[in-house]
Amino acid sequence: MASLLKEIQSIYSSLSQKEKNIADYILSDPDGASHSSIQEMAEKTGVSVSTITRFAKKASCTSFVEMKVKLASGSEKTGEEGIEHTLSSSYREMLSDNQAFDQVMTLLREAKRLFIYGLGSSGLAAQELNYRLSRMGFVSEAVTDPHLMVIKSTLQQPGDVIIAFSRSGQTVDLLQSVSKGKEKGAKLIALTAFGNTPLTKLSDAILWTIHPARNNFLLTGLDMSMLYLIDRISLHFLSEPEREAKYLETVEAITSTGISSVKKN
Repeated sequence: MASLLKEIQSIYSSLSQKEKNIADYILSDPDGASHSSIQEMAEKTGVSVSTITRFAKKASCTSFVEMKVKLASGSEKTGEEGIEHTLSSSYREMLSDNQAFDQVMTLLREAKRLFIYGLGSSGLAAQELNYRLSRMGFVSEAVTDPHLMVIKSTLQQPGDVIIAFSRSGQTVDLLQSVSKGKEKGAKLIALTAFGNTPLTKLSDAILWTIHPARNNFLLTGLDMSMLYLIDRISLHFLSEPEREAKYLETVEAITSTGISSVKKN
């Protein structure tokens, strides 16, 4: 079931409003959807039977029946246990995306300068990743103000890399900035939850996060999938002796100055 939910999540932004009604229903209650007839689902979502059939095909299923089978294959857990099952399944899929991760690491390692963009709660993720990469010797800057993003993007050049945090991949201010950066020759890495968005179409590499609102979890701001990816990137580079040495050097510098308000790990 997890792969079907991920497929629906990835195509969500390209769906019509009626198709989004179906997607919202399935993503919020996959167990209930797996036990619904096509007519029942049509009534619950306010769409026609033919719309559901078209939706199933967009979700890479040959028919409504196949979509139900895929949903039923992972719908045996309910209640709190079901939430844990859905969450762990979503994380397992994210953890297994090693090819994309290796591509991102190559871009980061070869970058002359890193510009990490994020607005709102995504800005917190940008600041955290910048803090860690800066301590390992990367020339890195977090940019969380939309006007400053445009300025920085206008001054970028080949060899620069933008890392953009955006769950939706459709934030207008961020898109304007990354588009300008791409025009100047910068590469773009997206950390996002949805596929087939303006952001993913511009990106050279993508790391997928989990969107709580699309997986029936409460949206509480900076989610764990973003923090996990930040940890994964950090630990990958800390496994390199040169990066680890620079990081430890900053620990010593902070300790020697007695600045207790600065994080040490």
